[in-house]
Amino acid sequence: SGRAPSRHFWRALRVMTPISCSFGDMLSFTLTAFVELMDHGIVSWDTFSVAFIKKIASYVNKFASDISILQRSLAILESMVLNSHDLYQKVAQEITIGQLIPHLQGTDQEIQTYTIAVINALFLKAPDDKRQEMANILAQKQLRSIILTHVIRAQRAINNEMAHQLYVLQVLTFNLLEDRMMTKMDPQDQAQRDIIFELRRIAFDAELEPNNSSGSIEKRKSMYTRDYKKLGFINHVNPAMDFTQTPPGMLALDNMLYFAKHHQDAYIRVRRLLFKIFASRCSC
Repeated sequence: SGRAPSRHFWRALRVMTPISCSFGDMLSFTLTAFVELMDHGIVSWDTFSVAFIKKIASYVNKFASDISILQRSLAILESMVLNSHDLYQKVAQEITIGQLIPHLQGTDQEIQTYTIAVINALFLKAPDDKRQEMANILAQKQLRSIILTHVIRAQRAINNEMAHQLYVLQVLTFNLLEDRMMTKMDPQDQAQRDIIFELRRIAFDAELEPNNSSGSIEKRKSMYTRDYKKLGFINHVNPAMDFTQTPPGMLALDNMLYFAKHHQDAYIRVRRLLFKIFASRCSC
């Protein structure tokens, strides 16, 4: 009929539920029947009210310790997001990443799988201008670290569905980098050129002599050219030209700067190793 299940539907479910069942059991049976009903496509997802969405979303927190209720509530939320644009917006207002994260830190892999599926659904249906914002929130909540600790490195094998959901999350995350990967560097952009200067400064400042800033412009240019060569740039005179090829475009420069700033010791060690390799090839 295209209408939402009426009160008679819920009454029928209560009648079919054994009298001896607790409220949690009754709710679990009800949600299971609801999932089965919706899987048959008899009722449109667009017919459900905000109150119903709020109720299902509340179960994700209220019944976090009840595996069956939590599992079915997460499954319903995922289906809502995937099957209706309007419901995506309403679910996104009711469920935050912060509310989902604790379910990844448990020991039940099925709950973890459903949780990542909901995150993937929200990611997939988010407008383009919201996806990066969501990615930033996931980074702030240290989602990657949580998945590594509680899912990938847990003392159990990863099942096929979990592996699929992790793959989807990885693809959705990598897709956000495509624009940057296809963006060429503008050699005339001073702000972008300053990033390359910063890479050189981090790599060589510890080895510079106190009076290294003195000397002619030609001498300093010669020194910079030598340093860019040690850093592995193809164009030693104007390393900005290395980032005009797409891919990797500006994404390569972003990664280099992140590595240099956040892992400075390792960055310097890699620089020295690259120079040794280059020097050995030149001596052959």
